[in-house]
Amino acid sequence: MKLLPCSLVALLLATATPALANDLSGVWIFQKETNATPAGEEVQVPGPAYEGVLIYTPDGYVSANLMPKDRSWNVDTAKAEELRSSFEGSSTGYAGRYEVDVEAGTVVHIPSVSLDPADTGRKLVRSYTLDKDTLKLSGHWQYQGRDLVFTVFWIRADNAPQTTAVDTRKAPGDVGQ
Repeated sequence: MKLLPCSLVALLLATATPALANDLSGVWIFQKETNATPAGEEVQVPGPAYEGVLIYTPDGYVSANLMPKDRSWNVDTAKAEELRSSFEGSSTGYAGRYEVDVEAGTVVHIPSVSLDPADTGRKLVRSYTLDKDTLKLSGHWQYQGRDLVFTVFWIRADNAPQTTAVDTRKAPGDVGQ
């Protein structure tokens, strides 16, 4: 067996790791979330259907937004219950930095702003798998006193069905570009 010089091995590792980590870069559209016990038994968690967008930039920024579908209230006239239902459950909204550990298969989100102030500055560790244009993020949480593992499925926006793709057109009344 022929051994590679240490400097060549270091160069190969240094060039391979960023390319793999950079595979997360882009816009991702929420598909679904599943929940299971640590033993793998699926658990149904009641709640609304969700829609969302996850953005990773090549230079280490992340934005994650997950909200109930079919919200129809207006912020100026919304009732407290309508607002509360938008924030309870699995809704999330934050932006900040991210770090990828390719060897461990984890991505750490570090929000600098968050809908939930308790998440600001915290390290939100997620296991990840990437299969072509499908990204799965998993983590642990508690539901009704039970330890569960959530898995959130995302698809690249470029390959998302038209009904869930991000609409970048300006809405009537938008100001700006």
